[in-house]
Amino acid sequence: MSESSAASSDSSSCRRSPRERKDCLKRALEQTLVLQTSINKSTINKLNEAITEADIIATQTDIQEKVFNQQEVVMDSLIMISSSKVLKTCTVSLTKKMNDYDYTDFAQKLVKHIQGMSDNPELPPDWSFLEPKVTTMFKRVPNCSTILGTLEPLEKKVIVRKKPEQRVAQQAAMIVPEKLVRDVNTNDEDSVERTVRKIRKLIISYYKEKHEPLDFFKLILPPDDFGRTVRNMLYISFLVKDGVVTVRKDENGNLVVQPCRKPKNLPRTDTRTGVQNIISINMKYWTILKETYKEEEPMIDFDENK
Repeated sequence: MSESSAASSDSSSCRRSPRERKDCLKRALEQTLVLQTSINKSTINKLNEAITEADIIATQTDIQEKVFNQQEVVMDSLIMISSSKVLKTCTVSLTKKMNDYDYTDFAQKLVKHIQGMSDNPELPPDWSFLEPKVTTMFKRVPNCSTILGTLEPLEKKVIVRKKPEQRVAQQAAMIVPEKLVRDVNTNDEDSVERTVRKIRKLIISYYKEKHEPLDFFKLILPPDDFGRTVRNMLYISFLVKDGVVTVRKDENGNLVVQPCRKPKNLPRTDTRTGVQNIISINMKYWTILKETYKEEEPMIDFDENK
């Protein structure tokens, strides 16, 4: 067993409690904050230890635990931000040290060194004194090969590729009892349809009253529920796919949602639908949006099961 696999097995076998994980992340965060002000030879090693500890805790925490223990996610983000600042400080320090090199001063010292090796310092510098040291850095005989170009090239074989045969997948049809499917999915589908209809009615009534489109994030963003935000985004994508509403950017570049205007004289048999797009969001951007909008009450505020 390799060292990496042994380490992973040890980390998975001794899982830490939420309290222990928070204490470890707190120590790692404090260590990275201290490193921002003290840059020395051991800074990178200490930073690597803190990041390694945070990575081990991240591998021991599954998605469900991260959703319920959001403080760990925030502390992990703060560790990454602080680590990037430490690396930036190290880069600036290294750049300053590199800028201290003065080629003019180096050339003058080199001339004085050559003149000191000469018997008569008043004569021009004799650069042949450097020959024994400099020539060892270059290869005296270049790489060469006498085989290339002596053999006649072989004839290139023409490979005749066969056309792939069409394979007909023979798979037995799976028969599922219709009654069983209805019992399992009917309640969930009905609750989702009711929720989507309520959101559609909310968007239309707002547009008729205000005569302006509705801010997309103001509509979907509850103040304290990340999972509800993701579900609301999914509901809006259903309405976009059905051609009921449209999501676009206004003149200020903000995402807005408004009802679609169906063209007149549209045949009843027309089944055109919109393009369904789902915007990706994570806990970090959700926190930024929540602090930006500062909504106290959600706009979509009704029980999905009623």
